[in-house]
Amino acid sequence: MKTFAGSAFLLAFLCGPALADSAPAARTDSVKVRFAQRDGATTRAFDVIVSPEHPCATASEKNPDHQIELKACVTVDAHLDIEWFTRSSAGEYRSTSSLPLTRGATAELGATNGPRLGVTVQ
Repeated sequence: MKTFAGSAFLLAFLCGPALADSAPAARTDSVKVRFAQRDGATTRAFDVIVSPEHPCATASEKNPDHQIELKACVTVDAHLDIEWFTRSSAGEYRSTSSLPLTRGATAELGATNGPRLGVTVQ
């Protein structure tokens, strides 16, 4: 019985670090998210970085003829929650979305015939 208990302890001791290292990389690394907001012929680009220590990031621009506000947050289930707002002479648009947090993932958000937000997870 002592041999079995000793073997089980030794196996757990030797395999423990290997099992602990199998966590997804996205949960321990910083992730850069590139946004490209398109409204008509105008494109504005913004980069934010999110990480476990700083799960939310914001970017904004406010001019007399245009305003944009972006917020990106990493969730505990490895998704990227995005809230964005834009205002121009053509009108206002507000949207929220949730995307899987995967490096290389891209998405196009927004209205079919209005402002669009390109998202790239790097």
